[in-house]
Amino acid sequence: MSERKSYLRLMGEGFRMLKQLKQTDTSVSLRSWTFSIHRDQEWHVVLRSNRIKWIGLPSRTFDIRPDAIRIGDLQIIRHHESNEVRLTINEEWGLENKVVCDNLEWETFVDALKQVKGE
Repeated sequence: MSERKSYLRLMGEGFRMLKQLKQTDTSVSLRSWTFSIHRDQEWHVVLRSNRIKWIGLPSRTFDIRPDAIRIGDLQIIRHHESNEVRLTINEEWGLENKVVCDNLEWETFVDALKQVKGE
């Protein structure tokens, strides 16, 4: 029964956050990934792609480095040698996905995130 309560609680939080994020005014894309990002007191992220839609829990973490980005449970790491960008979401079920992009695409994506963050 506790698994059901946990699932229902997560669903309730997801619907609540989705309702809040309908006001999202910033979307950033990288290939097939689209990140809708909103900030009130904490960062809220919705990830959409061809296969998934993920709503992140509110977080105070939003770190941008030249080869890695972290927003709450979501982490994006770029490998320079292969141009592979790996997206990992560390939470109860976990999620991993990857795309390949060139330097210009990556730099444009990072610059857009910096503008969202206010750097």
